[in-house]
Amino acid sequence: MTKSNRTMNRIILFVLGLVAVVVGLTIGAGVLPAVQDAIKPTVDLPSNLDVPASSLWIVAVACAVVIVLALVWVFTRGGGGTSVAVRERSGEDAVTVNVALVRDVVEHELAGVRDVVGSRVDTYLVRKQRAARIRVAVRRGGDAVSVLDAVDRAVAVLDRTLGRQVPVLVHLTGGTRSALAKSTRVH
Repeated sequence: MTKSNRTMNRIILFVLGLVAVVVGLTIGAGVLPAVQDAIKPTVDLPSNLDVPASSLWIVAVACAVVIVLALVWVFTRGGGGTSVAVRERSGEDAVTVNVALVRDVVEHELAGVRDVVGSRVDTYLVRKQRAARIRVAVRRGGDAVSVLDAVDRAVAVLDRTLGRQVPVLVHLTGGTRSALAKSTRVH
């Protein structure tokens, strides 16, 4: 259940796209008169440019490699995040449970726990099986054992609610939000 950095993915794809455009314009400027005419107002190009055919093949192969690597990068990122927590099919009937139900159950069960500042639930498709990741922000100086016990009870209630066990990864976090949280909770 990994989650890659979307911003980094977009930056890498933007740079690869920019390189592909520059290489394409460079190749086109040396070969196609229409491209030469289009970029003539902004770039001074030599009037006669001879590009050996072997160099064009090398550049074309390099571009193909870059495109293949970009496609591999795109299709292997994302970690399989999904909004469906459970999907059961029985013949022609199908029942789909959205992640919002899982979030509501977990938030309801953790609402009375003093050391919990907040929680977040995400669901993923991992090897064709749905799993949930529960992130719980623990108050600074809070009792992690009691929080884990509360999360365990919340997962048990979730399993009873769904009628089946869903694999769950629990991630306790602390940080700025936990450090700035007040020591008393108002209901």
